[in-house]
Amino acid sequence: MLNHISVGKKDDNEDSALMNVTTDTYMEPFHRVQVLNEQFSWNNKDVFWKLTALRYYLMVTLKHHIGIDELKDVTVLFKTSLLQHFKESILKELYDINSWDDYAKLDISLLYNLLRNVCKHIPSPTRGWGYDPPSDDVNLGADIERIRSIWNRYCDSETEFMHLDDIFVRMFDRFGRISEDVEVQDSGSEKIMSVELKPECSVNDRVVLTKAIKLVLSSLKKETFVIVKGAVGSGKSTCLKYVDEHYRGKEWEVKWKEEIITLRDLYVQENKKLLLCCDNLFGAYNRGQFASTSEIIEALENPGQEGGGNLKVVLAIHDHVYDELQKSLNIKALQNKRVVIDVNEFSDAEMLLIFNDQRKRGHCTRDLRCWFRNVDFRSLHDALKENPGKIGDPLLTLLYSNFHNLFSENGATQNIVKELCTIYQNMLDNNPELFHILLYIMMVGDHEFKKKLPDWAAELGGINNENVEQNVCHLDAFLVGRIDGQRLQLKHDIFSFALFKFCANHTKYQSLLLQHCQFQMIEEIMRPVSSPAQSDFCVILKEEMFPDLVSRIVGQNLHMYMKSHPLLDNLEFKDLLKNKSSPDVWKTMISN
Repeated sequence: MLNHISVGKKDDNEDSALMNVTTDTYMEPFHRVQVLNEQFSWNNKDVFWKLTALRYYLMVTLKHHIGIDELKDVTVLFKTSLLQHFKESILKELYDINSWDDYAKLDISLLYNLLRNVCKHIPSPTRGWGYDPPSDDVNLGADIERIRSIWNRYCDSETEFMHLDDIFVRMFDRFGRISEDVEVQDSGSEKIMSVELKPECSVNDRVVLTKAIKLVLSSLKKETFVIVKGAVGSGKSTCLKYVDEHYRGKEWEVKWKEEIITLRDLYVQENKKLLLCCDNLFGAYNRGQFASTSEIIEALENPGQEGGGNLKVVLAIHDHVYDELQKSLNIKALQNKRVVIDVNEFSDAEMLLIFNDQRKRGHCTRDLRCWFRNVDFRSLHDALKENPGKIGDPLLTLLYSNFHNLFSENGATQNIVKELCTIYQNMLDNNPELFHILLYIMMVGDHEFKKKLPDWAAELGGINNENVEQNVCHLDAFLVGRIDGQRLQLKHDIFSFALFKFCANHTKYQSLLLQHCQFQMIEEIMRPVSSPAQSDFCVILKEEMFPDLVSRIVGQNLHMYMKSHPLLDNLEFKDLLKNKSSPDVWKTMISN
């Protein structure tokens, strides 16, 4: 086989011509792109030289259609197929590729199959890959297939080949002239095989179809209930949304709930098909819904279909919420291994596709010279190994894509909440207006454009609607627009939790937080000092904070949220709340 091909002498400034720095695409040096003339005596070359030249064009074609970084990604995305069809000695040249010159070292069969399977912009021959194209099919894919076919016939000792000159002229027209001084080393006559390389996973409508998502869909065919369990930011919500679209495509009605389901939600009319999706079961930040726990358990323990219709239920729950429930309550549905699907594990290919999509939409989108654009997957893979597992890898890569220092600083991955709190402190010190806008949006849950801010927002540095609308563009790493385009909210609950924790430990903001933050966050996050086995997603309610929280509960009649709440385990807090509440309200709250 011809493994080593060299073409003439390279100009000193040729490297600059080979790389388009914006697109990472190979560009043929200008001196090679010229009109075919009498000085180039193609007709005087022997068949072996001509075949070598055409094989060289395959390498040039690959350079034009896939860059070095993309080729490195191929080793991850097609790993299993590559190992199935090629020896490790052949693949080593692909794994080690670092420059345009390294393309010439690639095995010719590997080169052809990369063109066939990986280069999306090369059209397939009309008869498909692996078959001789008809004479009227003159697209690039057809000529690549002809080169393979002609070479293989040459290996079978044929010496006459139709269309050889025509193929060369077309390749010349596409990619320009190659030098007359093609040097070859004959290492045999091994044929170019044609195989289908299958990717490890695929993307459908921007969703990476992970093994976990496929397992959820498969399980729903057999089960009524499926419980999706994973760390914060492991892709549970994405999984539910994909299941939603899948069942809508099958003409099912889809109903969404947040944190809580009841028996009423399980009712389906006869001849109807209903998919019920519940995200953040029992709590979005930490375990909540204490007053409704018995209703939720009743629904989980009675999966029978009321009303005679067809019902499917998919629930998402955080690992730390699941673990707390397992310790304190005997919920049989959560112990059924057949329906509980862990989504924490990701293959390298899945994480590569997730990361590539996030990076395209992160900070690098705004800065084409950003160093993070050149971070390869091997470096990312090493960083993810430091993840202690309290948040999911997809959330980590999302944070890396927007806050590059979390990727570059040693140890940052070990405690992401702490690092985010540092980011908030720096923002408060250097740009308090942006900090206050972010804090306001976290406290209300989402901000509606044009809607007047509540009076208490003036306590946040005097911000108003104009401040918010003028500055949201500077907070795009934290914020995301709602579907209607008229609302803003934080991109992920991890941003909200870290900001809540930062303010709860900051004396200037403690009172404001307890008086005005959405109460769901307070209910789920706040815990007493004596709370056993606390998760990392809780904040201790300090004694000096008791009066503000009690004032909020009594003033807004929020006692129902405190029923069976762990805060009542603190006797001082319980007595203060009891003394400030009317006897009837108190009696109702503590009754079973």
